[in-house]
Amino acid sequence: MYNREIVPPEGPLILASNHPSAFMEAAVLSTVMKRPIHFLVRGDMFNPKFQWLFDWTKQIPIYRKKDGISNLRKNASSFDLTYKKLGEGESVLIFPEAKTILEKKMRPIQRGTAHLAFGTLPFLKDKESLSIQPVGVNFLEPRVPGTDVVIKFGQPFVTQNATREDRDAIESFTSTLSDAMSPLIIQVEDSVEKNYDVLAAIYFRMIFDNKPGREAHNDLIKIASVINQTNSINLVLDQTNEILKWVRQHTKLEAIYFPDLIVLNKIGLSVLAFLKIIWLIAGGWIWRVVRNIIFKKIKTDTFQGPTTLGVFMVVMPLVTMILLIIFLIANISGFYVLAWLFIMWLGTLIRPPLGVILNLITMDSAIKDKLKKNILNLRSEIENIIA
Repeated sequence: MYNREIVPPEGPLILASNHPSAFMEAAVLSTVMKRPIHFLVRGDMFNPKFQWLFDWTKQIPIYRKKDGISNLRKNASSFDLTYKKLGEGESVLIFPEAKTILEKKMRPIQRGTAHLAFGTLPFLKDKESLSIQPVGVNFLEPRVPGTDVVIKFGQPFVTQNATREDRDAIESFTSTLSDAMSPLIIQVEDSVEKNYDVLAAIYFRMIFDNKPGREAHNDLIKIASVINQTNSINLVLDQTNEILKWVRQHTKLEAIYFPDLIVLNKIGLSVLAFLKIIWLIAGGWIWRVVRNIIFKKIKTDTFQGPTTLGVFMVVMPLVTMILLIIFLIANISGFYVLAWLFIMWLGTLIRPPLGVILNLITMDSAIKDKLKKNILNLRSEIENIIA
């Protein structure tokens, strides 16, 4: 995370973020911001039975045309509430792209943020200004548990005095916001996104952790600029294509996110497999079952990761309470429930799926050596790129 210190600590603030993975960005930003955030979210997700939950978690519904005219009329009260919260000096998170797609690029910024900003101005106290804080949230792969996330805050700017009817001001605001957000997002062409993932995973697992003080965001921007050059003499692209080919043929594609495992010997892999099996038997299988069901039911990759996270945030506390009740009825010490939770936590430290670990253990030595050689070569290439 970079530049959090430049976020205004108080006063009316609109936090403007990119939107690659549904509510995952909101979850991540709410954990790193030093001030509470209100969230503008899709109105069709709101159920009156759970209004108390939405209010408690500071969610404000915004409806779209496809939600129907009757729902669109509800936006007036939603915007009034948002204006009121900002006028009281609070912060609101908005996604200016107005659409969530799992890709590593910024989509066109819509005018909604400008309308929100200019609509808020009459609600501000005398001599108070509304700040706009751009931020980029960059996931490596949000569907992989424990994925790396790079967050960078841009320089905030103050909203000019204008109204929602001032088209020139709206266009100028939207252009300023787009220019402020673009450098914060690591942007990769669709055709080479997996190639970038190979390089970024090697960077995180084999370079960044061993070189304190490096700024991951700047390094990844450099890596992306190289991989985006899809010309015929791009040797880095050729090497990543070779790794992708061998991984697809001999193990699961998720293996590209764990290059440190590919270069690990069989003894180390066996130890990881043993610990992972203990975790699965103890209760990790619940996580795997939930994840597999969701991935089969939800075909849109954008929503797979956040939905799995959301469901599991409900399932695990529920399982814990059930275990605690059973133990109390059976007159067994609740200490064992705490021990179980500790094992579950330890299991999260071993991120690779058991299938990937077992595939690497049983992989033909010649193939694994070839993969290892390519990864080590790429590590040297990356070190040259970021030098």
